[in-house]
Parts: sequence; structure tokens; C-alpha cells
Amino acid sequence: MSTSNVLPVLRTTNRWAAYDAARRLLGTTVHRRSTEVHAYADELTAAEARRLFEAFPDHVYPGTRERSVGHDEVRRLLAADDPRVDALAPFSFQLDEQPVGSIEDRFLGLRGSSPASLSWKGFAWPAVPELGLELRAKDAGVQIALNSRNVDFDRPAGDHTLFIHFRAGDVERAEWLARQVGLAAIGPVESGW
Repeated sequence: MSTSNVLPVLRTTNRWAAYDAARRLLGTTVHRRSTEVHAYADELTAAEARRLFEAFPDHVYPGTRERSVGHDEVRRLLAADDPRVDALAPFSFQLDEQPVGSIEDRFLGLRGSSPASLSWKGFAWPAVPELGLELRAKDAGVQIALNSRNVDFDRPAGDHTLFIHFRAGDVERAEWLARQVGLAAIGPVESGW
């Protein structure tokens, strides 16, 4: 198992601008047939968890820090609009392996001020012959960290950061990719997935 590196390439208070830039980056990828999107949110209030559950009832995996209550019980309480769910907050939300374009607009439209992310995986970054770089699928990814300055949500913020995920040692590729869509590095390389 490996861990990607990430390069932050955009920071904005406009989540839709971050999404537009993410789509431009995804337009540079190759071997996209297996590309999928993942959504994650953390520190949700009961009201936020209810809205996400209503929007994605068949796919959401809500969680809570209360270890005695499992995913199925949280789903049952949310589906029944049971007031006991309020006492279980904060919640987390995970939606994995969805087709690109199937969840992004709804997820972004429902996001509040808690940390969250949209991540795209399952593609390859193109070869960059002028840099001596071959096509690379390992650790390729695009991620928007909503209300966070990093991919792990331990630097909460009032803005959103777009990251390029790449294989260790491929920072030149990440910088090249950013330039292809009118972006540039805005911070140092960090640890990714």
C-alpha cells in the first residue's frame, strides 16, 4: 500500500469554482473508464446528516462517534426522522465508488460549514515527455477539501482547497498538470491518501 502526495493548487470560498477547476483537471486524465467519485463529510449536525441521508438514501453510510450505534441503526433513525438521532451527533457521512457526475452537484449543494471532501480516483495522469514522465495511474487523484486546508480535515477553514494527488517524486507532474488548467501550486507538497 502506498500513500500519495498532494499539491494544493486552488483555495477559494466558492465551492463551485473549486468544482469547476476539479473538472478541468479531470479533463487532462487518461484511461477514465474506471474513474469514480467519493464523498465524505465529518462533524455533521443531525440536521446536516438528515439532509444528506434524504438526498442519498440508498448509498449513504452514516456514522457516529457513539460506538454502540451502528450504521444500520443510524440509517433507521434517520429514515424514521426519529428525534433520538439528535443525541448521536456529530455524524460522519461516506459515499463511495459512484459514477462521475452522479453525486457532485447534490453533495456540494447540501454542504454546510463542516469539513468534507469530494475525491476522484481510478484514472491515470498523462505522460509528459518534455519532463521525461511516463503515464502514471498509481496514486493519481483530484480532491476538493471543503472547509479545510488539508485532506485530513485537521485544519478547518472557511474556504475550500483543491489538491492534485500524485506519486511521491512526481511533483513536476503535479505542477505541470496545474499549469495546463490555469492553476499553480499555492503551498508545499503534503501527505495524501
